[in-house]
Amino acid sequence: MQLNHVGIINKSEEQALKFYVDFLGLEKTKESFLAPELSDQLFSVSKELKILVVENEGLKIEVFISDFQPENPNFTHFAVMVDSLSELTERAKQFDAEVIIGKHKDKTVYFLKDFSGNLIEVKQKP
Repeated sequence: MQLNHVGIINKSEEQALKFYVDFLGLEKTKESFLAPELSDQLFSVSKELKILVVENEGLKIEVFISDFQPENPNFTHFAVMVDSLSELTERAKQFDAEVIIGKHKDKTVYFLKDFSGNLIEVKQKP
């Protein structure tokens, strides 16, 4: 089995593009709309939803533009591997992107939070 894509919710198309394209460097490859009937059948949301597809290097994300947000606490996240954690965290400052660093004993875990509150775990490539 192989992962095909990840689907997330974002409140704003502008914020989604700023985070995923401008900051993370993914490419917007598609823009479409999910019809209200299909949206209702799949997600129990009876309205048209705009979908942006951003991707590169084997990572594909479907960004659904909607004002719906899951309840807190929300543990839902996906993880990406990067060449340099230090470069990414420095770049995050330029974009006002939130970096969350968790430490316990000898383990350090890094997360990014996009502008709609979605969590992305970030791991250093070996």
